[in-house]
Amino acid sequence: MTASVRFGTIGAYMNHVTAIAATSKSVATLSLYGSAQTRRSAESIRKWSHSIHPAVREGIREHILSFPRQPNHYSRMKGYVEREYLSPDLNLLRMFHLYKENNPQQNLSFGQPRSDTCAKCDALFSKLVAATTDGERLKIAAETYTQLQADTEWAKANDDCHVICIDMQGVVFTPNLTHSNVYYQRQLANYNLCIQEMGTEDPPTMCLWHEGIAHRGSIEVASCLLKWAETSFAPLVQAKERKLVIYSDRCCGQNNNWRVLNLMALLVSRGYFSQIEQKFMVSGHSFLPCDRSFATLDKRRKVSTLHTPSDVAEMIRGARQQHPFKVIEMKCADFRQLPDATLKRPPGFLITSMMWLKVTAADPWCVHTKGSHSHYEGWKTWLITKQRKNQPPPAPLFSTTYARAYEDPLPVKKEKHRDLMKMLAYMPAEAQAFYGTLECEE
Repeated sequence: MTASVRFGTIGAYMNHVTAIAATSKSVATLSLYGSAQTRRSAESIRKWSHSIHPAVREGIREHILSFPRQPNHYSRMKGYVEREYLSPDLNLLRMFHLYKENNPQQNLSFGQPRSDTCAKCDALFSKLVAATTDGERLKIAAETYTQLQADTEWAKANDDCHVICIDMQGVVFTPNLTHSNVYYQRQLANYNLCIQEMGTEDPPTMCLWHEGIAHRGSIEVASCLLKWAETSFAPLVQAKERKLVIYSDRCCGQNNNWRVLNLMALLVSRGYFSQIEQKFMVSGHSFLPCDRSFATLDKRRKVSTLHTPSDVAEMIRGARQQHPFKVIEMKCADFRQLPDATLKRPPGFLITSMMWLKVTAADPWCVHTKGSHSHYEGWKTWLITKQRKNQPPPAPLFSTTYARAYEDPLPVKKEKHRDLMKMLAYMPAEAQAFYGTLECEE
């Protein structure tokens, strides 16, 4: 979980550093409030301990802003476009100690941070508290995942059915050096897409790349799914059937978009599957099985030295002894400019409002949708190819090959490249050689 700062409300965030040692009467402590000449009792200090001198308050703000940040990615649907994220290795206590190192004369301490909750979380928590038996609690917790469990059991009993969960891990930054200066320097971002097949003993597949190879949008997710399908399956022979069910969150920039829907139709047209469904979890409450794998990786990461993306790949491979994770180190050539407009977009079809999508080989000119996961809700059918007069609709026509999404490695931003070069002195020769190959923006 990354530490987040919403800079529209930075004043609220700064209030975490307003708890001063109230019992102290030292001149250094009193000077924090611009009142070095006045001696006050401990009781009076407590009354105005939240009144920080403007100069100190500005210093706290500058300290917070001195840490590198990355823009919000997962919550754009909610409108939190101003939210940015700090390094996952940071927390309030570590930021406070760094502040004290730079400002030893100021005697500050952090208050207890608070977390926001939503109505759905509060309602679920109330149900769990009111439950009197473990059976009731398990039933409440499993309501959202009933269909995933049912599909998993179906996949176990049917060899022609495959159920996968896909999710993007939080960014892993390299190098993960331990000296304090690294928190003020930008690091290389490494991306990891987990493709976990349910109902089998096969280990999850981790598609790994870094920001010098590709971004982390719909092109990357679709390309990883295409590579996974091509390496895991052969095209079907005539009269054979194979069904794929994809569970994912509703991140529009990665999973819930027209490019992934086009990929589903593409895989059906190439004969890898006779039917593909995509089911979306509830926004903000999408704890997928991939998250368990990510928890394992996070534990391993905390005790690993990761200088380069290759170290990240080795860390993933060695994260567990039984059924080790499979790692696909994605290259530039693996990312393809897969289509997002081969399918016609029918009027009134809002893809981000659907909870269940389905394409089939039986009627490839249509996409079937539901607004929920209920089996009692009927399918709504949408025509996704151009209608011909007095003729049946044609199947979508996909190309046999697609150009590379990126012809050359992506350049790293100047500021980040400069920071990485500063860290070379603390890394071994192999890592120095790798970072020396990174392109820099002009």
